[in-house]
Amino acid sequence: MNGRIPTPLSKRFSLFSGKTVSYVILILFFLFMAFPLLWLFYSSLKPMQEIYDNVFALPKRVDVSNYLHIWRTSTFPRYYLNSVIVTVISTIGIVILSSLAGFIFGRVQFKGRNTLFFILIAGMMIPVQVTLIPNFILLRELRLFDTYLAMILPYIAFNIPISVFIMRGFFHELPIELEDAACIDGCSLKRICFSIMMPLSMPALSTITIFNFFTVWNELIFALTFTNRQEVRTIPVGIMDFVGQFETDYGYIFAALSSASIPLLIVYFIGQKRIIAGLTAGAIKG
Repeated sequence: MNGRIPTPLSKRFSLFSGKTVSYVILILFFLFMAFPLLWLFYSSLKPMQEIYDNVFALPKRVDVSNYLHIWRTSTFPRYYLNSVIVTVISTIGIVILSSLAGFIFGRVQFKGRNTLFFILIAGMMIPVQVTLIPNFILLRELRLFDTYLAMILPYIAFNIPISVFIMRGFFHELPIELEDAACIDGCSLKRICFSIMMPLSMPALSTITIFNFFTVWNELIFALTFTNRQEVRTIPVGIMDFVGQFETDYGYIFAALSSASIPLLIVYFIGQKRIIAGLTAGAIKG
């Protein structure tokens, strides 16, 4: 005998049953959530007639003609490149500005700090739709209409409030002893920010990076309103080209949506753990 008290058979069976039920529920939930994405991918491999015959059936044979069409004989590659350019630049701008603002609001004491912070996050309550006409006029007067900046600048402005809110909450929770020790060692505020606080805030930085990447990549209203040329428009607007007045090319739409989903899936699976850690850390206090 090794001194352990054997677990009763009934208790072991109870634990096994509980885990089995949990796994079954999780598997069913996964299938329920993943089915739309799986349906999108395998539907993109079906010719148009098969889609009309049975929209939920698996393809009888793998047909990549939809992908060949959108990548070889359409302007979809240009839309894809535009989305990459706009999303990357916008995300970098949001992360840089919101991380610096979050550090100031979370760690630096100055008069009117809370007032400025509440004014900033009040931007989250402004509906995007009511700003379309003023922004359109402003961009036209600045001669930025129908350019990349016509999308990048609004994306940065409208996504900074929630990003600052997350970063401020994370910085606010870091121990004050780290900052005190750095001050004793003679570190300046700039050194404390970039050498100590920013490396520690990687979970929050990853969270706002992935969150804003998703938001900008999928955005439609600004891209549709502030651009007119195919040379600068992004994927959400480009997919509308496959919608005709009398007929819609669903196979091409499914192929375009599947192609557009790949960067999102890659970014999410790389940073999913950091998303949870960052949101949890930033939600403790605000």
